[in-house]
Amino acid sequence: MSDALVLSAPEERRWWDARLGAYFGAILGAALLAWAERHAASAFVLTLVGPKGMLWVGTGALVGLLAAVGALAAGVWPLAWLRALLPWLDGAAAAMLLAWLGSLAEPAQVSYEDQTNLVSGRYIMAMNVLFLFSAAAYLTTLFAPGRTLARLARLSALLGVLAGAAALLLRWHESYLLGEDIGHAPVSNLYEVFILLFVITGAIHLAMERRYQAPALGAFVMVLVAAGVFFLLWMDAHGHGDIKPLVPALQSYWMKIHVPANFIGYGAFAVACAAGMAYLVRAHLEARGKQSRLLAVLPSLEQLDQLMYKAVAIGFPAFTLATILGAAWAAEAWGGYWSWDPKETWALIVWLVYGAWLHMRITHGWRGRVLAWWAVGGFLVTLFCFLGVNMYLSGLHSYGRLA
Repeated sequence: MSDALVLSAPEERRWWDARLGAYFGAILGAALLAWAERHAASAFVLTLVGPKGMLWVGTGALVGLLAAVGALAAGVWPLAWLRALLPWLDGAAAAMLLAWLGSLAEPAQVSYEDQTNLVSGRYIMAMNVLFLFSAAAYLTTLFAPGRTLARLARLSALLGVLAGAAALLLRWHESYLLGEDIGHAPVSNLYEVFILLFVITGAIHLAMERRYQAPALGAFVMVLVAAGVFFLLWMDAHGHGDIKPLVPALQSYWMKIHVPANFIGYGAFAVACAAGMAYLVRAHLEARGKQSRLLAVLPSLEQLDQLMYKAVAIGFPAFTLATILGAAWAAEAWGGYWSWDPKETWALIVWLVYGAWLHMRITHGWRGRVLAWWAVGGFLVTLFCFLGVNMYLSGLHSYGRLA
């Protein structure tokens, strides 16, 4: 790389801060558009992912960029502490751009009866391919380490996350194209929330891989995601991938905040499970006392223990918040905060499992195999709460079952 293209540390920080200004300007532009369009708030996403939305967001980004440049020149930049958000803001901007480009390619005529020509379906298929390739590439790097293949694995996981996030935004947009009474946030059925789970799990994994330099963890995380991809393909083949109107119980603003918070917890618990599996593999290899290529690739036991802890520490507060929000939603919808519905009961079990995990680690200093097995078993309990209850048990949440 040419020296002219290499930024010094101060120049790089100025570039980061300029981007921060542009992003916050774009957010302000979107907020002002939401205020201006408040009379049509239900279809706001149609406006946002369209020419008018891009004009407001783009203008806001330009104003924010100019304001940031001026503030930096004057030495009064107040947002340097937010630099840690930049990778997340970069990802959100890329997903928004992909969604906007997809909206331009939507067919002129859309039909509720035949949704095969909607662009979000192509994005979802691209996400599936990227995640499957990423899983295969990560697995290959365990036995044939290579920098190029590791980068391809990470890049395909990143592109899969972006494609999935853009697909969800597009489905939101497309639901309003199909009809005002059909439009809703894309977190209302198993098909949509599986995509959300893949996106969140992949994003948390990529953030932790980058921060803790643990690329081998991807082999375990992406295998879990790949298994989910096959189930998603099965759902699509059986007609569960279409956009459908909301059932009355889900016609609430609570859905837009309760479900994402829930799946931040699920995604973090999936990463903790992957770290637990990697811990058990490494501990088994070390106990055998034999040399293995995996020992040179896998993170140390101490590092894997820390990765488990960090993932649970992310997931547990998010899941706690989701449970509180769910109780508030239940009080509004059904007149009571708690009814011992199967979904609520199993959510409480999941909360207790991970609350006890954190208690034993922090208060009693537990480490090692026990907590690794606990993380794996806890995710199996989480899977039953997420999937098993929806498929096999009936109750107030039976609208989430597969027909």
